Amino acid sequence: MKPDIERSKMTSERTKELLQADLEHVVHPFCVVGENLGIVFEKSHGIYLVDTEGKEYIDLSSQLVCCNLGHNCRAIVDAVIEALGNIDYVTSFYGATNTYAIELSQKLAKLTPGGLRYFLYTSGGSEAIDSALKIARSYWYFKGQANRYKIISLYHGYHGLSGYSTYVTGLGAGAINNPFGPPPVGFVRVPSYYSYRSMFGDAPDSGMLSARLLESVIWEEGPDSIAAFIAEPIMGSAGCIEPPPEWWPRVMEICKRHNILLITDEVMTGFARTGKMFASEHWDIRPDIMTMAKGISGTVIPFGAVAFSDEVYSAFKGKLFMHGFTYTGHPIGCAAAIAAIDYYVQEKLVEHAADLGKHIRQRLENEFLPLPCVGLVEGRGLFQAMELVEDKESRRPLRRDLREGLWHKLLENGIFTRLVGPRTNRIQICPPCIITREEADEALDVLLSLMAAIKPC
Repeated sequence: MKPDIERSKMTSERTKELLQADLEHVVHPFCVVGENLGIVFEKSHGIYLVDTEGKEYIDLSSQLVCCNLGHNCRAIVDAVIEALGNIDYVTSFYGATNTYAIELSQKLAKLTPGGLRYFLYTSGGSEAIDSALKIARSYWYFKGQANRYKIISLYHGYHGLSGYSTYVTGLGAGAINNPFGPPPVGFVRVPSYYSYRSMFGDAPDSGMLSARLLESVIWEEGPDSIAAFIAEPIMGSAGCIEPPPEWWPRVMEICKRHNILLITDEVMTGFARTGKMFASEHWDIRPDIMTMAKGISGTVIPFGAVAFSDEVYSAFKGKLFMHGFTYTGHPIGCAAAIAAIDYYVQEKLVEHAADLGKHIRQRLENEFLPLPCVGLVEGRGLFQAMELVEDKESRRPLRRDLREGLWHKLLENGIFTRLVGPRTNRIQICPPCIITREEADEALDVLLSLMAAIKPC
């Protein structure tokens, strides 16, 4: 995004110098190289970000939907400081361990769905996905079925951008993959259940066609060649898109019948975000492997994890595990995650996200959905989004200038959120899980006034 010209006229010399230094040295993800937002954030607290001009912004998107416990959560910060007083770093290679990694694993084993109780720690979500896919392939290798190497994922799904995670990401896959050369073999995508703009056109029950096509693809590729199927319980970067109620039960049945490992990506949906500790619980999904990051440490420290079942673990036991990272099981990351989990439980944030999510959903349906520029409201808990349209009947996406104009006006009015989705025309309502009803209403009131002023046609 280009800096806002009018705003720059009111910017202090210090901020201008910082922005210029940024342009001279920093490359930003998902941004035109040589540009920046025109804002420098300097402080944060609770649900607020504060820029170098002292202006506060309600973080309505929890940044990349990861600051579940808000910003500068003292419980986590204090735990990190205490841990640093005890230990700074120790490797997890060669069987070395630390007290924080052990304690965290014990806590996670009591929370994860489906009895997952073995964990490999990473520095974030993309590393967790890469690890999960390598674990899935290695599982079959050690089971004497190395021919099972293919991974199936969904178009519109998002799983990160490092290594293998790039090739199971289906959202904007062409734009993401093309600059980096052809993908490696063994990665297959099927259409998602995104029925509002279905890849199946106007076919009835298009959401469930996705599950039916998954099984057809399995048969055509050969069931004995498929290692795993991976999906988010609710597609996040695509715009908080929920599957039809029968979709996950059907997918689980398909994977079980064909003996295919099921990987759920809870990087964005985990840790109270959807009104459950993990979104998998909404459909009683019992994955073989599950990935976590973002909310696991409240993003105070970069951290992630892969959880896997007794069955998956059994294939590795007694064998050399040739995978890992320098920061695997980093004690400070583990300490942050321990404090975060305790905070979720003690403050009953799962229940809070569920209750407040119902209030937000009611407002979105009653006040926003009637607006001419809103075609759909979707999501659960504090993980919701609205689809912006030019015309409700044709479902034509809202013009780019109007979408970006809305986004800039939100920034001007102290609201930071994201435009996401296959056509970047879904606006996220994903505040930190600590947000109060009054704070949520304040943000929604600003958003409503700005969206009501949009004249699509």
